[in-house]
Amino acid sequence: MPDLRLIITPPEPGDWHGRLDVLEALEAAGWTGDEDMPLSIVRHPSGAVWAVANESDDSGLDCPNGAVIEFPGNTPSLVIIAACLAATHPTP
Repeated sequence: MPDLRLIITPPEPGDWHGRLDVLEALEAAGWTGDEDMPLSIVRHPSGAVWAVANESDDSGLDCPNGAVIEFPGNTPSLVIIAACLAATHPTP
C-alpha cells in the first residue's frame, strides 16, 4: 500500500473555515464531494462517508464496516482526518 502524505495548513487565528480543511484533505486523499452537497458531504470509494452536521461543525463518519463515529464541533481537524483515512484503510 502506498504512503499517503497530506499537508494541512491550519487557518490563521480568527479565521473561520468551518470544516473546509477536513474536506480539502479528504478530497486530496481520493474522496469526492456529494452531488447535492459537495461542501458538506464527501464519499470514499470504499463506502465511507463523512459529513458536516450543522453550523457548530459537528460531523460524522459512516465507516464501510457499518460503524458510525460522531465528532463534536471542537474535535481537532487532524483527528477527524486521521479517523476518516483509517476507516478507508482497514488493517488485515
